[in-house]
Amino acid sequence: MSKEKDPLLNSSEAEKESDVPPPWLNKAPGCLVWLYEHRERIPGYGVVQLLRKASLYSMYVLLILLLVYLVNQLDRYTISITAKYVGLDLHFGTLDCMPNLTLFKQEKLSRSYLVHTMIKDCNKNTSLTTQELCEDYEAMLPNAYNDTTPICAWDHDGAKGLKYQILAGPVFNNLYPIAGIFMGLLADRFNRKILLGLSLLLWSLATGATGFAVSYVMLVIFRMLLALGAAGCNPFALSIIADYFPQELRGSAVGIYYWGIYFGYSLAYAIGNGVNIGLGWRWVFFISALMGIVLVPLVFFTVKEPKRSTEKDTKAVNGDKGTLNNKKEWSLSESLVQLKLVILTFIMPGMLTLCIAGSIRNAGGYVWAYNTQPFFSLTIDDATIAAYMSVIPLVGGSIGAVVGGLISDLLVKGRGPYARIWVLIISQIIAAPFAAGALFLPEPWCFLSLIPSNVFGEMWIGVLSAIVLDISPKKIRTTVIAVYLFIITVIGGNFNIVVAPIQKALKKHIDGDDTTKELRSMRWTLFLTFPCLYALSSILFVVAFLLMRFDIKWKERKEREHVSLNRPAKSGSVDSVE
Repeated sequence: MSKEKDPLLNSSEAEKESDVPPPWLNKAPGCLVWLYEHRERIPGYGVVQLLRKASLYSMYVLLILLLVYLVNQLDRYTISITAKYVGLDLHFGTLDCMPNLTLFKQEKLSRSYLVHTMIKDCNKNTSLTTQELCEDYEAMLPNAYNDTTPICAWDHDGAKGLKYQILAGPVFNNLYPIAGIFMGLLADRFNRKILLGLSLLLWSLATGATGFAVSYVMLVIFRMLLALGAAGCNPFALSIIADYFPQELRGSAVGIYYWGIYFGYSLAYAIGNGVNIGLGWRWVFFISALMGIVLVPLVFFTVKEPKRSTEKDTKAVNGDKGTLNNKKEWSLSESLVQLKLVILTFIMPGMLTLCIAGSIRNAGGYVWAYNTQPFFSLTIDDATIAAYMSVIPLVGGSIGAVVGGLISDLLVKGRGPYARIWVLIISQIIAAPFAAGALFLPEPWCFLSLIPSNVFGEMWIGVLSAIVLDISPKKIRTTVIAVYLFIITVIGGNFNIVVAPIQKALKKHIDGDDTTKELRSMRWTLFLTFPCLYALSSILFVVAFLLMRFDIKWKERKEREHVSLNRPAKSGSVDSVE
């Protein structure tokens, strides 16, 4: 029988040829021989192999999925960029000296002047510290708009206060992981590209509807719908990727897909500030929604539902009995045994400490992500923030994610999972002072300090996931990683609600006018909840390192028991197990 050609590869012969050492290697220096033998660990090698071996259509599907994930992250973080102006329009947030909306409503000033210039005149003027001073402020308007109407009013700043922190974090992050679990179940049973397209349509419409909101309650409802739709992105997209790319290319394909995090987050600053300056905050949500809606027909009509991975292939990937197309009959007793094993895994000292440390590190990241724009906007104009933040997260985060995985893979060979954890310990300690620099250094050094902060700080994502897999019994790895992600998302994603209470408490102990108190209290609040959490997570990773030996010994014992139970018994033995 002739061997069937794999449609997902350009050529099966090319794969064979790539494993044969080239003739020149026999006479090459030792350093080149070493590089060739370890070429799979060179940054970018996986991407090169992906481009060589994957079919053109598979790469097209990956591009579409990358764009979908980009829009997913863009829509998620848009509120953090526009909150100041959303609160001003919908009347939520802390009262402060803000632009007088009457000028715009009477069409005496253009929106671009209102947003760009009046925010500078009112919100950043250190002398307008009380309602009386704010409303008495008489700024010189451009000659074309000569008018006696006050330029400033004592109004709401949506980026300040508890309501914003709740809207940005808990409203989204509590529903998102719970919905993600149900989406994962749907991905195992139904057409994934249809489900992905419907999810994309739902969260895009929710984003667009946010632009029509007229109250805080409507914002909450639309953000919950956004979370419900966005929760389907990863389960459906990753499952499709797993079936479009063979095992040796899958890691690189997933790595490219995850670049959507950094592209989307950076694009949120570019669109959120740029469009807001010219057209207003509502158009930020309209344009973001339109980007997703344009992708919906491409997902429905150009992405083909791939054939699901076989059980054999899934075992090779997950070290389990299959998750994508498991045809084994469901057993209550076996499910209860696996549930018990999962619970025991998470109460082991090393795993428990890793989850706490990961949640704390994730909390620091969420706090900064949701408060970057509100903090910088206290002293820096939106155009400058957009110029830096539309590039720095993309470059720094992408480098950190790639380099972190590379370093951990190099260290772990021959040393086990203990070596990976040192990447976590060292990277977060290095990142912490640079994160503090973003809070205390003047422009432009505050932005430049974020580059090493992102490079080292973002190393933890893939490395910690790899450690969790390393110390988990193979039989339940898929379940363990899902529970782990749920834990760090719920805890980390809700932590930003402490920002407003801490800032309020610190204001009482800071001298100066209201503007000075606002700036210093915000700076020290973020210091405690951003770089300090990085450093605290590093300390807890050290504790986890000391405790991991108990987890690994327990894991090895459980796996020996599993092998013993599933080993075919000799004929006639009363201990025979099906």
